[in-house]
Amino acid sequence: MSTALIFGGSGKVARHLTTKLVASSYTVHSIIRKESQIPELEALGAQPIVQSIEDSNVNDLTATIRKHSPSVVIWSAGAGGGSPARTKAVDHEGAVKVFDAAAAAGVKRFIIVSAVDIRDRENKPTPEWYNDDDTAVSNRMWNAIGVYCEAKLAADRDLVTQNGRRKLDYTIVRPGSLNTDEGSGKVAAGKVHLDKSISREDVAEVIVRCINTPSTIGLAFDVVGGDSPIAHAVDEIGGQRVDTFEGRY
Repeated sequence: MSTALIFGGSGKVARHLTTKLVASSYTVHSIIRKESQIPELEALGAQPIVQSIEDSNVNDLTATIRKHSPSVVIWSAGAGGGSPARTKAVDHEGAVKVFDAAAAAGVKRFIIVSAVDIRDRENKPTPEWYNDDDTAVSNRMWNAIGVYCEAKLAADRDLVTQNGRRKLDYTIVRPGSLNTDEGSGKVAAGKVHLDKSISREDVAEVIVRCINTPSTIGLAFDVVGGDSPIAHAVDEIGGQRVDTFEGRY
C-alpha cells in the first residue's frame, strides 16, 4: 500500500485529495495545525498529525516525514491570507523547510500546489501566450495578494534552483482561481489563459494524476477549467515537457 503525507491537510484541496487517495488505497498522513480539525480529517480516512510548520525546524519535520515513510509528500499548506509575516513564515520559509526535510528523510516524489502567474514580474518578460485579459488578471492578482505571490515565488524558485542538492522528483501544480464547484474531470493545462477558475476537486484530481505520471517530474504547469479530460491533459504536459515557470523566476 502506498503512503502519502500532506502538509496543510485541513485545506479544501487537501480534503478532496485525501478522499481520492484513500479511495485509491493510500494511507494518508495529514499535517494539521489544530486538534479541533482531527475528527473531520479522520472522517475522510486520514491519519492526522498536529504539528506547527511555523514552530518546527527542519529536524522536527524530517523526523515526522521519516517516521511515516511516505512514497509522496504533497505541500498544500498556506497562511490563508493572514498577516504578511505569517504568509512569509508559512508559504515561503515553511515550504523551504519541508523541501529540506523531505530530502533529508529520503523521500523523492514531491508535489507542491502553487498558483498561476507566479513569476518574477520585475525582471522577466510577460509570458508570450498572455493576451490583454490575462495581463489584466495578473495585475489584479498581484495588486490584491502580492505578499502571497511573492512568498510563493520565493518558495518555487528555491525548489527549482536548489534541487541539484536535494534531488527531489518534484512537480509544481499551478491552479488558477479556485471555486467550490463539483469537479468536472476536465481542465486546460499548460500555457493557459487566466480568466477561468478551476474547482478544488479537479485540482486534487490533477495532483493524483501527477503522482502517477513520472513524466511530470521536474515540471511546473498552469491548470484552469477547460475541456480536456484530466488524465489526457496531464499526460500531454509530461509528454511535451511543458513548463510555465521556466525562465520566469
